Amino acid sequence: MIDEIGLVGSPSTTSKVTVDITEEATEFPLRGQLVSLGHQLEDRYLIALGTVTEIKTSNRWHEDANMRGVLKRHGSLPHLSGVGDVRTADVSVQAVYLTEAEDPSLGDPPEESGGSLSMSPTTGGRVSRIDDHFLSNLLRRHQTEIVKLGFAYGMDGVRLPLTLRHYGSPAEGGAGEAYHVGIFGMTGSGKSVFATYLLAAYARHLQLGILIIDPQGQFTSGSGIPFSLHDWSRDIGRHVEIFSVSTNLQLRKNAPLLIELLSKTRFLRDLFTIRGANNQESAAAELTRIVQNEPDWTEIDAETLLRRVLTTLNNDASIIGRIYVQRDGRDRVSSIVRSMLAGDHEFSMALEMLKPLHSLFTRTNLDGGTRQSMEGVLRRLLGTDAEQRPMIIIDVSNRGGASDSDSESPGAVLETTQIKARLIREICSTINRIAEERYGSDQNLNTMVVFDEAQRFAAANPEDEESRALADRLVEYVRSTRKYGVGWTFITQEIGSLRDGIYRQLRVRCFGYGLTSGTERARLRETIGDPDALDLYRSFVDPQAIQPSQYPFMLTGPVSPLSFTGAPIFLSVYTDFDEFKRDNGFPR
Repeated sequence: MIDEIGLVGSPSTTSKVTVDITEEATEFPLRGQLVSLGHQLEDRYLIALGTVTEIKTSNRWHEDANMRGVLKRHGSLPHLSGVGDVRTADVSVQAVYLTEAEDPSLGDPPEESGGSLSMSPTTGGRVSRIDDHFLSNLLRRHQTEIVKLGFAYGMDGVRLPLTLRHYGSPAEGGAGEAYHVGIFGMTGSGKSVFATYLLAAYARHLQLGILIIDPQGQFTSGSGIPFSLHDWSRDIGRHVEIFSVSTNLQLRKNAPLLIELLSKTRFLRDLFTIRGANNQESAAAELTRIVQNEPDWTEIDAETLLRRVLTTLNNDASIIGRIYVQRDGRDRVSSIVRSMLAGDHEFSMALEMLKPLHSLFTRTNLDGGTRQSMEGVLRRLLGTDAEQRPMIIIDVSNRGGASDSDSESPGAVLETTQIKARLIREICSTINRIAEERYGSDQNLNTMVVFDEAQRFAAANPEDEESRALADRLVEYVRSTRKYGVGWTFITQEIGSLRDGIYRQLRVRCFGYGLTSGTERARLRETIGDPDALDLYRSFVDPQAIQPSQYPFMLTGPVSPLSFTGAPIFLSVYTDFDEFKRDNGFPR
């Protein structure tokens, strides 16, 4: 394939270059290609990199009004149609390097000069496709920082260099601050594929702590992702710890949370027949007070706790009086309490509701296995004294926990969005609290928190009050934790599904196929601005429509040495993990 695609034409500016395409280059697909051009500046050279965003064909004979009549009658014009075509391309400049020679392999390593040329280029200058060899020479100053997640879009064989830094000190190869990332794409766009490769790249930085909050259990089980992130992380020397809220993670002692979870089951509504919203709220408050007055409630078994709660209700009529003012309501609940204390069947039904939820706060799970304190796990994650930080995955699904076909059973209730939102809020608030403590000690926590299924839990329009409360808190955490060295990565299906206060804080955004609805297009226009780049994005092909599948993404933000302006770069993600390892210098 040819290297030179054309010559600098007119008009051209310091940021947008017109290219007159050579006849030989018309045989090859050029739209979306990365190209380079040079401009001499005193005794040095500027090498500009840019993307071919649009190509136009013009033929003055076809534009002539008289000739159009001939075309209408006789078709193409012999010796004029095709032969007289002139093709020009628009190239958006994204990065400029200063070199000692026109050949970047000569002299000292090239230096970054900015996001645009300091002088418009001279017409007639060569414009060439870039290749791996050219990029290696141009970027040799940063060779140790570069990672590759795939190929430049539309350019088979040209690996797109990215700079994905940890959040620590620049002296240690870090960015010096945390930043937030958004990964967007419809189902089937390769969102999970891209996210897994991205995490594999960040996992190389062993000083970066990584927490994955996994509402569906996908990263826990490895289902639907292209390779084992667990094995990869262990292979490069990182300790991987996997915890499940339902089986081996102990929540902090929190009586209001226990009763809140219990209230989502049939415990109050059906077993105690407390159905009014105000009555349920009063009952929950009374039960919370009773449990809080049992200082060892996390040390005793659920049966003992339930019997103590029922005995307190039975012995103190004023408690039930605060739940129901009317006598018939008080009498009904009092009768149920006495029946539960006297009869095995009613007591067993109540215990069935309480037992799996009470287990979340105890040192052992329902099978007798040991739970680890969530507080301790997160403090270990955020500990900055370890040279090799862990990757911790917290599974918030009910995989492996108690289950029941009843949608309101204690096991099934852990699968509801509102309960997951409440549990995730507990995790996130603990992260924020520990981060605030550590920040007071002037420590950069250098930690990435990855949030899957963000369209459910960080939504613009949450489906329930718990999800709304979580989304509100996440907006606060995204704004405040960056200065602590905690960066958040949100994985979601749509741009519009992410809370606006979070979206605007994202520094790196990754857009997969399918974000084409009216609201999505509006968000993209607001984010990208450049209509030519948006047209290129809209040219993405559905990965499910071609075999083998390809997963194109448009990336914005400071993620590549090929773009200093924040202008988008275009990537086709690897589909072969061995290729990822080979291209990044890891043994296969």
